[in-house]
Amino acid sequence: MTKQVRSEHTRARLVRSAAELFDQHGFAGTNISDITRVAGVTKGALYFHFQAKEELVEAIQEQSCAKLGTAVAALEGESAVQALIDLTHTLEGWLATDPMVRASFRVARECADRGAPFLDFSVSWSAAATSLLTKAARDGQLAEDISVPLVVVTVLALSVGAESLCSSGLPGMDSTTLLADVWRLFLPGLVGETRVAEFVPEGSFRPIPQD
Repeated sequence: MTKQVRSEHTRARLVRSAAELFDQHGFAGTNISDITRVAGVTKGALYFHFQAKEELVEAIQEQSCAKLGTAVAALEGESAVQALIDLTHTLEGWLATDPMVRASFRVARECADRGAPFLDFSVSWSAAATSLLTKAARDGQLAEDISVPLVVVTVLALSVGAESLCSSGLPGMDSTTLLADVWRLFLPGLVGETRVAEFVPEGSFRPIPQD
């Protein structure tokens, strides 16, 4: 293994370890010693790549945003409302399995007043939802007098709620089924009763990248 490859592996371990700890303990509840211990590296190795915890947050957010971008691109050509439904299910899957995405949400929830990079993934998620809903309105998919900004806020609240459920570890919580039920409740007001059957609240099961 070359020195460059070893360095890249070390950086990746640090980012992953920081994400796991931020997910479990929050930004303030995690210190540099915790990160180096979990990553199995020295503080010198950490400071070679990152000068502060904020830079680790930035790296985590970059990876989460890139993952979101890939998922959005995979839905190109899908009807905008169905794409949004599918994207919320994809996000739910990430929240259940990916500490990187969970950490992105948690640091945003805890450090929103600090702006970037803490809010980067949340801003990207909001932008993706806004773009899809704007397209849905332009394509005539939404019911009359629907406020796109209001729906975006609702979708964001739904996402934060999903993250809280995943973080709580409550037994017997099937978040996928719950999300589908929420869409069943939400769709008549969003698209109108006559168009509800056009959409699949459980997600359309298109292959969206999970990694």
